[in-house]
Amino acid sequence: MPDNIRISPEKLFDDRISPLIYGDFIEFLNDLLPGMWSEKIVDRNFAGVLQPHCIYPPGTNWAYPRWATMVCGQPKFDRWLDSHADTEMINTSAELYLDEENPFAGNFSAKVSVKQNDNRPFIAGIAQGNISVRKGQKLNFEMYLRCQNIKDAPITVCIGRNYGTFFRSYCRAEFKGISNEWEKFSTTLISETTDDDAVILIGIPCNGAFWIDKVSLTPEYHLHGWRPDVVEAIHKMKPGIIRIGGSSLIFYQWQNGIGPREKRAPFENHPWGNMEENDIGLHEFLQFCELVKSEPLVCLNSNSTTLEHVMEEIEYCNGDVHTGYGTIRAEMGHPKSFNVKYWQIGNEQAGEEYERTMVSYAKAIRERYPQLSILASYPSDNILFNLSNEIDYICPHFYAPYTKERENELRALIAKIKEKAKNKDLKLGITEWNHTAGHWGWGRSWLLTLYNALNAGRMFNMYHRLGDSVKIANRSNMTNSCCSGVLQTNQKGEIYFTPCYFVQMAYANFSGDRALKIYNDENDPLDISATLKDGNGDIALFAVNYLDTPLQRSMDVSDMGISDNLIQTWTLSGNSLDDLNSFQEKDRVSPNDSMVELKGNTLEYEFPPYSVTVLRLKGAK
Repeated sequence: MPDNIRISPEKLFDDRISPLIYGDFIEFLNDLLPGMWSEKIVDRNFAGVLQPHCIYPPGTNWAYPRWATMVCGQPKFDRWLDSHADTEMINTSAELYLDEENPFAGNFSAKVSVKQNDNRPFIAGIAQGNISVRKGQKLNFEMYLRCQNIKDAPITVCIGRNYGTFFRSYCRAEFKGISNEWEKFSTTLISETTDDDAVILIGIPCNGAFWIDKVSLTPEYHLHGWRPDVVEAIHKMKPGIIRIGGSSLIFYQWQNGIGPREKRAPFENHPWGNMEENDIGLHEFLQFCELVKSEPLVCLNSNSTTLEHVMEEIEYCNGDVHTGYGTIRAEMGHPKSFNVKYWQIGNEQAGEEYERTMVSYAKAIRERYPQLSILASYPSDNILFNLSNEIDYICPHFYAPYTKERENELRALIAKIKEKAKNKDLKLGITEWNHTAGHWGWGRSWLLTLYNALNAGRMFNMYHRLGDSVKIANRSNMTNSCCSGVLQTNQKGEIYFTPCYFVQMAYANFSGDRALKIYNDENDPLDISATLKDGNGDIALFAVNYLDTPLQRSMDVSDMGISDNLIQTWTLSGNSLDDLNSFQEKDRVSPNDSMVELKGNTLEYEFPPYSVTVLRLKGAK
């Protein structure tokens, strides 16, 4: 006989399930943010590319130079080559310097010097490879230039392939009238060829020198700089809240990431080791949240800033257009307040010094903005027993595979809050979670797999069960991030979804508003939760079978007042825990939808091995 499960109309608790438990997390970490951004040029400011401290696959070289000098024949020859000498390589040289005199943005700009040693036509300058273009695609190009001793000779931009004595150009543009003062030059380029490994060349056909900075090449269609395919995918996944923060906050000053992007200096990401372009700052993050219709959660620097700067950051996000930082926000194209409701003080912080900082921030924010929700970092007895009246959330991180023992640890923390905390209404925000954070060896690849998706299903079931206390949860991370992103992107403009993407989307879209009681064997290996939707009474049963055998269950719904005997089913499953998708097999693990018939008040159902299943029953309104 199969084990019995009875779904009860009794609420597990009086509170509603918060939609913010289906949240996500982004931070400055390797290729996470660049993988969401539309920019095709790397190292726009010529600040260099640094090797991250943590990489996947192990041993990967991230730090090869993106810019190099290049000399070649002109893209187009207009005369007959009547001697062998005419087909030989051009005897001309180009050099690239980092010049600190009169930089455009940051501490230096690139100076390109060309020395002509040959009378044949040529172009010499700098180039960057690994540029992906599509036939007919419109690309917005811009750069900032000043020059010396090139008179009326054009600075030419070509996209194509270099063959040494000539350059096969897919598209090109020429710019004249360049002075010794910095000026923006821009155009639209349209490639006549599709090429995933093209080269962009910027050069001159004569002796001379020019200075260049903030080179940009983006598809004409983007959404405030974000990749449209990423925006669409995250909007469908429906994360209730997106947190920006992470380890880089220790050094990050938010003011450096606002204002015109072309004037922002890159910065070294000390915790992770790489160089950040600084195209994405607070303003761009908040625009992304608007595009995908998610609440933003801003994590505040509690290490290397001042309370004044913290209050200015809140003013930038929420202040009236007539305030100082509200005016700057309006100049960036967003006069309306971003209305950021959730603010976390510090990331992964603990100890006496942090607690003093946290209290000073919280009191100041409360006094000026009493309507905001304030989150602390890690819980401590001192925060719970003495300081919790100053905050709304305490935020442990959960970087481990789900187990019942770990769920019980959270239950113990919740019990401590309810019994002993000064603020008995203090809630939990699990502002970072995944089955691992610190594993940077080959085991990092498990983040791409069905195993990770099943673990996410078990975590969401736990959040349903603890939904009277857990009100925010942010899975780490959104994109790339050395395998942890639910989206994986590349420079070709491709995208695929990890199995976890589908699970997170299913829970966010199918879950109801109330957690229901379920009566079953407490030792049942089938991990389940059930929800009820206010208004229409629809029921969703979420089940994770993490075993290698099917589990047959008999589900009693006699108390639920089901109005339709057809049940919608959604299933994600695979043959092995290491099943995964890739750019080569984008749909190897993907969900299936079907219908099953309810006969009477009992549903006999077999849950496949290694599966997440959602059964949706139509309620009596």
